[in-house]
Amino acid sequence: MRASVWGPCPHGRFGGPYRWGTLDGMTELMLIVPHPDDEVFGLGGTFARLAERGASTAVLTLTRGRAGRTLGLCPPAELGELRERELRTSAAALGVDDLTVWDEHDYVPDDSRGIPRDAGLQDRPAEALERAIALELDRLRPEALVTFGPHGSNGHPDHVATHLRVHGALQRGGHVPARIYHYASEAPYDGAARPGFLSPEEIRDRHQPPSHRIELAPAEVERKLRAMAAHRTQALSVLNFMERFTARLFTETFTRVGVGGAPVAPGAETRTVSFP
Repeated sequence: MRASVWGPCPHGRFGGPYRWGTLDGMTELMLIVPHPDDEVFGLGGTFARLAERGASTAVLTLTRGRAGRTLGLCPPAELGELRERELRTSAAALGVDDLTVWDEHDYVPDDSRGIPRDAGLQDRPAEALERAIALELDRLRPEALVTFGPHGSNGHPDHVATHLRVHGALQRGGHVPARIYHYASEAPYDGAARPGFLSPEEIRDRHQPPSHRIELAPAEVERKLRAMAAHRTQALSVLNFMERFTARLFTETFTRVGVGGAPVAPGAETRTVSFP
């Protein structure tokens, strides 16, 4: 991962860490997600493939993930800093060229995290976030963009808010990637209800079947696993993913959408491709 420089948060909300990367001009692939670790489960192998080909890639993470569990690895007040370090290690393992980390607040569901409850990204001024995301799109000019779908994969309010803010940014008249994708799973959500999340019924109603599938080579899976291991504070999430979604270690799936988030070819058969 190339060197980067500190600077102020562009929309002036919290002022904390904001990292400008070094890519300039057209980027092959950009990912926009809310939390550290969101980069690896659904796109890690694809990042590894593009790195091997010498293609330029970028990740914008809207928060430092301070609302996660510490697993005793640090005090709660230091979790955001530790998770950012984990993210940088993961991105380096995947060969990501440009990593930008904002310090927006993420969703804090209860008092058990050692920090005050917080509604997270859904409570942040929409226009300011969309303008800031649009600036990053203009800076990096990605050919392809990936983000969360309308159900946020598991109904997480930060995932859903990121989906809304990214598509809001795309409609502001700046750079629009030639290809836009959502993370997509083959099967509809079958998990339990969680406080503050979309209900299981809402998640299933918003399900978008994948239009594109990437089957990973062994070396790409190896780099993906190495990046997953970097997220030590998220060890329980990593183990849950490996147990429940083993096939997704070896296959990554997406649905192609237009500006606004509707699938380009609803009902079409999933295509296996080398890169979406």
